Amino acid sequence: MNREQAITEAFVSLTDTVADDVDPLTLLRRLADHCVLLTGMDAAGVMLANARGRLQSAVVTEERVEITEMFQAQVDEGPCIDAYTRGEPVLAEDLEQGERWPAFTPLARAAGFSAAHSFPLGLHGQNIGALNLLARTPTPCPPEDVRLLKALAGTATTSVLTWSSEPLRPYDIVTRAQAALSAKSVLDIAAGMLAATAGITPAEGGQRMRAYAAVHHRRPADVADDLVRRRLTPDAVVAPAS
Repeated sequence: MNREQAITEAFVSLTDTVADDVDPLTLLRRLADHCVLLTGMDAAGVMLANARGRLQSAVVTEERVEITEMFQAQVDEGPCIDAYTRGEPVLAEDLEQGERWPAFTPLARAAGFSAAHSFPLGLHGQNIGALNLLARTPTPCPPEDVRLLKALAGTATTSVLTWSSEPLRPYDIVTRAQAALSAKSVLDIAAGMLAATAGITPAEGGQRMRAYAAVHHRRPADVADDLVRRRLTPDAVVAPAS
């Protein structure tokens, strides 16, 4: 698949809001995956604002990204925080250059990242979070990638916020972002249950859960809810597919 085909596939997948196995977190995960595939970055994640306006990690392509996002939230600084509050892209091709984020930068470097680019997620002038792209070596984000990432972020945000069959009202924007964070909390609990059952990491538990959901054409959030409510056993999810 060439780059043009990959870009087309990305936009098509981010507007798929009718499939039985798609939910807002699935769309955000697709956004993160496509952004890594289409750029020179190594990892990506999405943070959403909670009821208090504080950013929380929603999806990541690898565990270290979530740690980095948690650092940003804890010290209240970093490219993701700035992109969310300013409503514009924040690009840092080399975190060692300058003193923009004195608390965040050493934490990001300790996690193995040297570059960070962030893009706001919003609709109708209201920001709900930010897309975070990270690289292990100093990596610029050329203008053509900036335009592409802004378009992908905008498409994904619109799909997430209009995923429900109910019409979107202005005050629903924040509510639907918070609903996605609530679903993330349930997914984390369910992944922990699978990790404890199979002796694996929570990240691997999440992978098993998504694989089970894909095989059974279900939304991962629904599988997680069934696990937490004991309607589905962890053994059934972690068992190899027959």
